[in-house]
Amino acid sequence: MLKLLNHNWLTIFLTLIAVIGCTADQQIQTLRPGVLTVAVTSGAPTNQYDPQLWIRQYVEQFAAEHELTISWVVVPFNESWLLASRDEVDLVATNVANFPDRAYSGATFSAPFLYERRALRINPENQERYEHISDFIGKTVGVVSGMAAERDVNSRAPDGVIVRTTDTFAQLYAEFDVGQLDAIAEAEYYALDGQVIPSHGDEVILIDHHDLTPGQREESVFVVCDKSQNLLIAVNAFIAQTRFPL
Repeated sequence: MLKLLNHNWLTIFLTLIAVIGCTADQQIQTLRPGVLTVAVTSGAPTNQYDPQLWIRQYVEQFAAEHELTISWVVVPFNESWLLASRDEVDLVATNVANFPDRAYSGATFSAPFLYERRALRINPENQERYEHISDFIGKTVGVVSGMAAERDVNSRAPDGVIVRTTDTFAQLYAEFDVGQLDAIAEAEYYALDGQVIPSHGDEVILIDHHDLTPGQREESVFVVCDKSQNLLIAVNAFIAQTRFPL
């Protein structure tokens, strides 16, 4: 844990050094002047427990501070991290974990703004029945294609667990609500200081908490287009100064 905390403080320190080294006339130059084009997975989130709402509010404050207009682009999560490297968006804000295999030339990961642990969402009435992924043999667990949860379930689920894959959490939640799924593989969210960010009410519970990689934080980042000059420095400075979520 100490090593991870030191890593985060080092990232923040280097970001602040970079910001101090910038001259006042180094303005953000987005792909379209004055417009911050941002990839998200939800068009108009309103649920207080939805990470896409937290991320949208965070990006909106960043844009306001830098007098940028936002153009939201709604995309599927899977491979959304490629959009910045293809110069299609300035910023990918789809809650991407900074896995090495998601790093591509033409874009750079920001500093982390939250971290996650893997978990399974179940109905409270099933709490005595389920405790671990191994309890779901003959049952159906839902995952979103391309997400860390899919990696996790594919690596941990024993033979006999039925895995249902969709493109969005909205589809999974709809199926879960009508009883077509016994669990949803998702995450528990944490601020960088370790405080849990509430992501559900009493209507569900999360079980089987664990790290995707034992002992290692699964950190969420923005993916920043390298052609968007000075954007990475500005985003990292904002993360260093502004707690997530707002």
